[in-house]
Amino acid sequence: MLEFSATLSDALAPVTLISGVGLLLVSMSARYCHAASRIRQLLAERAAEPEDLHEEIDQSIDLIFKRASLLKNGILTLMISAAFSSLQILAIVIERLFDFDLSLTKSLMLLASVIFIVLSSCIYVGEVQISVRAIGLSVHHHDHPQ
Repeated sequence: MLEFSATLSDALAPVTLISGVGLLLVSMSARYCHAASRIRQLLAERAAEPEDLHEEIDQSIDLIFKRASLLKNGILTLMISAAFSSLQILAIVIERLFDFDLSLTKSLMLLASVIFIVLSSCIYVGEVQISVRAIGLSVHHHDHPQ
């Protein structure tokens, strides 16, 4: 029983990381789905609008596509982080079962997991900045209709 408790205790940090990554993943996935839906909506609007408005709609589509691309990359980095956390849990279990010393391996996996979370967070910030720019274009368009 003591061995199981120690294993569970050691696995707490990577399990917590996976939980946090899951929350970020939900947020990014929702934003990605919204971006994809908005692109479809703008494409339908573009087909119905006169050609002189296509350039403005195309600019919006380009910005949203950039956002979606960033979100895709952010989601990918989060999934890689979760994979490293999962591998760290596996290393903890293997270490306990077979009495190996995998301290360096576990430390490198934890480091990789955190690096990918930081990278994903930076990507997320970039996506939000583009989103604010897109909102600014939209506000500017409504303040100064052509």
